[in-house]
Amino acid sequence: MTGYADRDAVIVGAVRTPIGKGKANGALHGVLPADLLAHSLRELTARTGVDPVLVDDVIAGAVTQVGDQAVNIARNALLGAGFPETVPGTTVDRQCGSSQQAISFAAQGVLAGAYDIVIAAGVESMSRVPMGSSVLPGSDPFGLAFAERYSEGLVPQGISAELIAAKWGFSRAQLDEFSAGSHEKAARATKEGLFDAELAPIAGLSTDEIIRPGTLWRPCPGSSRRSTTRRMRPASRRSTGRSPRATRHRCPTAARR
Repeated sequence: MTGYADRDAVIVGAVRTPIGKGKANGALHGVLPADLLAHSLRELTARTGVDPVLVDDVIAGAVTQVGDQAVNIARNALLGAGFPETVPGTTVDRQCGSSQQAISFAAQGVLAGAYDIVIAAGVESMSRVPMGSSVLPGSDPFGLAFAERYSEGLVPQGISAELIAAKWGFSRAQLDEFSAGSHEKAARATKEGLFDAELAPIAGLSTDEIIRPGTLWRPCPGSSRRSTTRRMRPASRRSTGRSPRATRHRCPTAARR
């Protein structure tokens, strides 16, 4: 190893499985999370030509470390991938930023001289291990001091989104257009093969299952496009205070009449 001032952290390869639907009928529902990660680890070392014996650590992010994702899934997956038993692995939880934190820890380790080669990863099977399944009935993961500080409870993500939209002036029409456009771009990128280099097909799934190219933005007067987003009711309370069922989406022009 050289001095830390002479080191830099670089990414030499990136591999992922396709994203499956997080439901019982999803293509990857029957695949254990450890096997999903093991598959990616095997593909990564095969494509980059890195000998697994040279890997100093495997750091994986996972939010719900219970059930099929318990007992240090990073270590279990690397052993399942055929890595030597001398390769360590650890699993980190920073909730939604868990895999991002894994990347940060890996880069920091390289820069500090602790690692020469390290793998950062993330794994989550929300169909097999749903959100909140790590909280046992009758348990309190927050504690009394937390409850005293936040006596009204935490703001759910859906309500947070509504508050952010209200604060910064994002309209329903704008967000519908943005989200539908995101699916259209993803569908086009898939068709053009832009994801092929990073995908590692598994269980008969070779492309992301969650892209909805047929999702259409709401039509305004004069539009010939059929709507799929306009008919969707809000999933959370609107900032207007009206209930989701009472709130309707309208075109901006119609709303001003």
